[in-house]
Amino acid sequence: MKTLSFRGTIVGLLVMFVTSYVICIAGDVFLGWTMYQVWMPLLPGFVWPLTFGGFLLGLLWIVGYSIFLPIIFVLPYNYIVGRTVSTAEVV
Repeated sequence: MKTLSFRGTIVGLLVMFVTSYVICIAGDVFLGWTMYQVWMPLLPGFVWPLTFGGFLLGLLWIVGYSIFLPIIFVLPYNYIVGRTVSTAEVV
């Protein structure tokens, strides 16, 4: 079984989350969407109406989530797969 790339997962999540964040913020500002209501509970310090500091703090939280999620999913998965492969080779 193959293991997952920790760095690749971080980069993939970072691109996906930052793109979603910027699109939602742009939609809120220019199109009158209300996505900021979703971001406020997820990103502490993010405020509406939007400020430059709030936007940057939101990006900082996005980077944190992009690192945290692979830690709780990829590392245990790779550990379990590694143990499965090593025990299968013994048998």
